[in-house]
Amino acid sequence: MAADEVVGEPERLKSLIISTAQELWENKDALRKFLGVVRRSEGFVKLADALEQSDVRPANATFFGVKSTEFQS
Repeated sequence: MAADEVVGEPERLKSLIISTAQELWENKDALRKFLGVVRRSEGFVKLADALEQSDVRPANATFFGVKSTEFQS
């Protein structure tokens, strides 16, 4: 079984959310709007809140315990 098959959809979404937040970090208005959309998704409210309240750019998704590295550079 390939590693991609083991990692669930929520892990991929968390990784994508964190990677997108990293890219939008300098554009606070776009970041705020993006995280507002993320909050509408069941299960990602706490992640969006944590990213928005942070004073520093998010670390790699693995720092947040995400197992998927699909969207990391």
